[in-house]
Amino acid sequence: MMQRCTECNEPFKWNQLYQSLWFAFRPVRCRKCGTVHKVGSASRLLTVFLLLVPMIYISIVMRNLGLLEVILPIAAVIALVSLVLPFFLKYEKAESSIDTNYGNR
Repeated sequence: MMQRCTECNEPFKWNQLYQSLWFAFRPVRCRKCGTVHKVGSASRLLTVFLLLVPMIYISIVMRNLGLLEVILPIAAVIALVSLVLPFFLKYEKAESSIDTNYGNR
């Protein structure tokens, strides 16, 4: 089940969350109320774990094979994990106050 906005309960679209994942966890804005949500820390850790551990394992197990035989399984893992991650990532409401002056007053 896709995550919903914490303010208005509007579900996010899969492509919103997928783009957020591929653009360095870019915040997601609710289409209905405009509330901005960011990926939670636990979800970031889960993403790193699900992407890096299989790649390291494949690289170690297949180290005697050619480059193509190693890259294809790694690409398959990245593709499969990234397609299902939007269903598992948890977003939380972002802080509303953003200091655009970088603390210089």
